Amino acid sequence: MVQIAKTLWRATIKFIDDGGSAIASNVALSLLLSLFPFLMLVTSLVRIWGSPALVDEVFNLVLEHWPADSEKAITDQIKVMVAQTPHEFFSVSTFIALILATNGIENARDGLNRAYRVAETRPFWWRRLQGAVFVIIGAFGLILAAFSLIATPLVWSFLVNKLAWLEPFSFTVGVVKYALAVGVLTLSLFSFHRFLPDGKRSIRTTFPGIALTISGIIVGSQLFAIYLQTIANYTALYAGLAGTMVAIVYLYGLSALILFGAEFNAALAEERGAGS
Repeated sequence: MVQIAKTLWRATIKFIDDGGSAIASNVALSLLLSLFPFLMLVTSLVRIWGSPALVDEVFNLVLEHWPADSEKAITDQIKVMVAQTPHEFFSVSTFIALILATNGIENARDGLNRAYRVAETRPFWWRRLQGAVFVIIGAFGLILAAFSLIATPLVWSFLVNKLAWLEPFSFTVGVVKYALAVGVLTLSLFSFHRFLPDGKRSIRTTFPGIALTISGIIVGSQLFAIYLQTIANYTALYAGLAGTMVAIVYLYGLSALILFGAEFNAALAEERGAGS
């Protein structure tokens, strides 16, 4: 326990020395600018199947832990934009959304490179191509996860109708949904840590920081919600921009947690190297 506390302290000092707060601000703004085109891309793909329920589940997966005001503002605006966009325009708009969404990936890459103490050696075209692959895989992964969330209750209802003794275990549907959301988050974070920074990292070396980030997101989201409900008054301060400002603050915290997780992994790696 004492050793973990020391590692956390070293990671905190390194986070400050690396300018983690400023980097998190850049990543947060970039992610906010990339969020709309990414969700536009996902919603456009989902629209092919014409399932409003699938669109709702996609938004739930991405924005589940977001403050309610920001979540509603983002989902309502994107749905309006998609509804007003002609189908034949999707080939162009999807390409533009793909390019814009990769900007957030690049900013996150820069922050993770600094946290892991590595210099970027891959060419620009490769990084952009990798970013586009990230966005596309992420889009289809979200759609698949959203479909699973819709299918799970339907499959369970079918099983309960056939096997009545399963009914007392219906609570497991909620557990499965929560586990799926955490699984998507874990896989996304591992992909970030494994592929975005230069060099190679294994599951063993990235898992501690990922677990720390996920714990921080779960606890921090609840605390932030309480803060917004009891202390902060963004509506009075920012009026119509309140939802946007809350989203920026939330994304800043999310970015800082991801970068701090990388700093924690780097601190652990240094300790293992010193002990060998």
